[in-house]
Amino acid sequence: MRALNRTSIAVAAIFACAMPVLAHAQSDITIYGKLYPQINNGKAYGATPVGASGNSLVGPVTAEVDNVDGTVMESSNSRLGFRGTEKLGGSLKAIWQIEMGVGVDNGIGGDGTRLFSRDTFVGLSGDAGTIKIGRMDTVYKSIGDALSFLGISSGNFVSTSNVLSKPGMGGSGSSFHLRRDNVVQYTSPEKSGFQGMVEYSLGELSSSGRNNSLFGIGVTYEGGPFYFALAHERHYDFFGGSRNVARSLSNYDRTAGQGLAGTRSTDTGTRLTAQYALTKNTKVEANIARLEFDEKGGAAGFFENYRTDTWGINAQHKIGAFTLQASYASGDDGDCKLVGGGGCNTVGLGGKQLNLGAAYSFSKRTMLYLIGSKLENDEFSNRSNLGDLNDGAAGRGQQIRQVALGLSHTF
Repeated sequence: MRALNRTSIAVAAIFACAMPVLAHAQSDITIYGKLYPQINNGKAYGATPVGASGNSLVGPVTAEVDNVDGTVMESSNSRLGFRGTEKLGGSLKAIWQIEMGVGVDNGIGGDGTRLFSRDTFVGLSGDAGTIKIGRMDTVYKSIGDALSFLGISSGNFVSTSNVLSKPGMGGSGSSFHLRRDNVVQYTSPEKSGFQGMVEYSLGELSSSGRNNSLFGIGVTYEGGPFYFALAHERHYDFFGGSRNVARSLSNYDRTAGQGLAGTRSTDTGTRLTAQYALTKNTKVEANIARLEFDEKGGAAGFFENYRTDTWGINAQHKIGAFTLQASYASGDDGDCKLVGGGGCNTVGLGGKQLNLGAAYSFSKRTMLYLIGSKLENDEFSNRSNLGDLNDGAAGRGQQIRQVALGLSHTF
């Protein structure tokens, strides 16, 4: 870790020193970033007791989870980036970007294991659209849930993605609101307010029997006070269902890290976003999504399908230098199927989240903010937004309350 920190500092220093030289070779180079550390007090309590049963999909509660009550400093998605362009003739230009996380609280770059872990790509842009190759936010993430909470919801506990884009049964492999590796992404030119996007993420698995790729598509419309977005994302052989259900039902070998022989999975997320600016200073947004996890080839009595619907509403109002915001999201229990039609129930997998916040802007770049959140898991749900508290882990049925005071600066 220390070696990584030294490397991060060295690379950043090299880029900073090289900017004047590079500027002669490129038509446009920008150094940019956003720093928003916060002091966060959080509490998680009320976990469902060990042995509690009643949900056949995830099975009885098997692990005891302690209550959490503490104060930490978090850096959220503070970041540093470099981007540039080169004119290639006519409307065509080369574009590039490399971006890393910045641990304002502890100095750790990237996500602790990667240097440039954020959107990093190279591409071409012109009259025919833009194509990018690298690591970046998916179409699903980039065009939906678009009204940022005070501009700091990315990576923060006030993000509603744990409810809107992830099922209550799930953790690893089940989210539809992420950044992905090995992506080729195309964005069409804007025409009459409409714009389309399509992407493919290569799985890069050595086994020819698995896919592990991702496909995404979306369209947006922006005109006057309106913004609409429709996005669809498909995961092939991610096993987002089996990785999070009871082991006795799972088509996924958690030791080997792959699906059982003869099984395949297709997980899908579809979301509609609608935003309306009531006035210059007031915006409201609604999101509704369906998440579905479908698997084929499993033995009788094993997991076959889980489907859930989620929705959220978000409102922002500015009064002079102050910004007030509130958001709410909810996910239902959903329903499930087992191979051969055996009994399956999803009781207690619902959840909801309420966020409130206020910010004071000293300038266009600097603001002080106060935020609060309450995430309520139903009896067998384990959605979590704990961050550095308890390493982000939450028990089934835990209620999570958090408040934070932070300072944000954009450059």
